[in-house]
Amino acid sequence: MNWVKANRKQLEQSNYVLKADTGSNYWFGISQTKLNDYRTLFDSNFNVILFGSEDDEGDFYILPFLAIQDLLTEQNLYFFEGKRKRWVGDIRNHILRIRNSKIERNISEFFSIPQVHFNIPILQKDSINDYAIENARREIKVRVKQSIFRKKVLENFNYQCCLTGVKENELLVASHIIPWSTKIETRLSPHNGLCLSILYDILFDKGYFTISKFYEVIITSKLVELSLPTQNWLNEISGKTISLPVKYEISQIALEYHRNKIFDKF
Repeated sequence: MNWVKANRKQLEQSNYVLKADTGSNYWFGISQTKLNDYRTLFDSNFNVILFGSEDDEGDFYILPFLAIQDLLTEQNLYFFEGKRKRWVGDIRNHILRIRNSKIERNISEFFSIPQVHFNIPILQKDSINDYAIENARREIKVRVKQSIFRKKVLENFNYQCCLTGVKENELLVASHIIPWSTKIETRLSPHNGLCLSILYDILFDKGYFTISKFYEVIITSKLVELSLPTQNWLNEISGKTISLPVKYEISQIALEYHRNKIFDKF
C-alpha cells in the first residue's frame, strides 16, 4: 500500500495531503480554501503531499510549501463552477506544471523520500498534545528551510558537483561550509554552500580536504595514513579548481573557517 495513504490521517494533522489522478498525468487540484487553512495553522511551515498509485508504496511527492509557493498565486487560480477556487496542475517526468503559469519546475528531489530519512512526524492518538504538536511544527520548519537551502545551492552550481561534474540529482548534496550546527546565521545562506557529490561531501565535512581562497582543493597532510582508496579519491581532486557559482559568491569567511576549524582535524 502507498505509504502516504496508509498514514494519511496522521499526516493531515500538519500537511496538506491530496490524491493525484495517475490516469491523467498525475493531475491534481489544490483548494485555495484548504491551503489557507494550513497557512493559518502553520504559516509556511508545512508540506503539500501528493500521492498517486494506492498500491505503489513509494509513489508520492512531499513538497515543502515554500518550494512551490511562488506558483500558487492569485492569477494562477482556476475557477470550478464559477465558485470554488483551485490551482490545477499535473506532473510529468517529475516536472510540475500549474495551469495559467509558464513555469515548469523539476521536483524529482521530493519524490518518494523514504520516511526513515524524511522523518515525517506521525502523531499517535495517545501522543497528540501541545508538546508533540509543537515539536512536529519545529521539525517541519527545519526540513523546509533545509530544502530551500538545497535548492538555492544546487541552482548556484547548475545542478552539478563543483568538483566532479556529477549531475545525477540523487547523488548531489548541498554541503555546508560552516556546519549547520555551528552558526545559526550561516545555516541558510547560499554563500555558505557547495554542491558536492555524496562522496566528496562526506570527505569535505570530515576535513579530509578544504578549499583555498583561490578556490583550489587542498588535501590533508595525513594522506599516507589513509587507506589506498581514500588516497586515490583525494589525489584525484588535489589542486583542482572548483567550478564557480553562477549567482551567489562563496563566502571567503566560511572557507577560512573550514580551513582553520575543520580541515585536517579528523
